[in-house]
Amino acid sequence: MALAQSSVTVTLNGSPLTLNPAPEVQAGRVFVPLRGVFERLGASVVYDNGTINAQKGRDHSVSLHVGSTQATVDGQPTTMDVAPFIVGASTYVPLRFVSQSLGASVNYDASNQVVALNEAGGPPPSSMQAPPPNAMQPPPMASRSTLRVVGMRPAPFGTMASNRPTIEANFADGRANPNTVRITIDGLNVTNDASRSPRGIVYSPPSDLQAGRHDVRVQGRDVNGMPFQAQWTFVSG
Repeated sequence: MALAQSSVTVTLNGSPLTLNPAPEVQAGRVFVPLRGVFERLGASVVYDNGTINAQKGRDHSVSLHVGSTQATVDGQPTTMDVAPFIVGASTYVPLRFVSQSLGASVNYDASNQVVALNEAGGPPPSSMQAPPPNAMQPPPMASRSTLRVVGMRPAPFGTMASNRPTIEANFADGRANPNTVRITIDGLNVTNDASRSPRGIVYSPPSDLQAGRHDVRVQGRDVNGMPFQAQWTFVSG
């Protein structure tokens, strides 16, 4: 398999990562050696006959298969746009997919060829521009609700044939105050057009979404006033 020579640098919470082998680029995606990213993000990983299973605490689990774009994230089947592969003795996995699946944000500085990973509660990546005022940033871990956003549809990193999919999610390990819940699609606030309850949200787009990648963000407070937030992406069309 031919790999593009890469001068990409990967940082985690502002600190450069030394990865061996080095990151590689294929099909416009950055790939990194298997254990180099999973273990740096605090996940345990088991590799067996082409199947990669990783677990990070109670909240995040990822299962990948070499040569396949089918994956499972937190128990939900998803489809990636690229597949893990093996070169020599090294197994490479797509950096963005794995990092976001384990709860880290990913930013790419194309001019400096820096991929900046930032875990919730870690310092912001210094090489990235500040987020726009309407971007929802996770609150510090110590002040966050135990409420989790689960059962997301469309599934995270999934691909939908329809351009008008119903967008929904459930709340677990707590009840939300529906009056505080806010939902955005690609930065557009659709809260007033969505159904919100203490147990989850449902939004049906009134018209077709543009084909391509879409970002969903849900934030609010639980019934005890503690903040929560979740975001995921999917592809339509």
